[in-house]
Amino acid sequence: MRLPEVFKRQFKDVELVRMSNGDYCLVRPLGLVPGGKGMRHHENLLRLTATGIASKLWSVARHRFGAAVVAEATRELARQPIAVRRPDRPGGQ
Repeated sequence: MRLPEVFKRQFKDVELVRMSNGDYCLVRPLGLVPGGKGMRHHENLLRLTATGIASKLWSVARHRFGAAVVAEATRELARQPIAVRRPDRPGGQ
């Protein structure tokens, strides 16, 4: 099956395939399985179902929110004096 040009520009080496359960997925082929007599590995990037798309959006949002929290904590830590950063050592050394 052919992918629209938007996906081809966005994702490198991605194929739209129909899985054995009838779902459509975007997969990246990884090559042949060693000793697999023609079977191939693939990385499932996105299931094109309502639950698959919602799951991917949730994981992206969770990752971005987590990165924002870590960045804010790092900025807050950088503003504190060194003595406050190391309470386990007397005198901040």
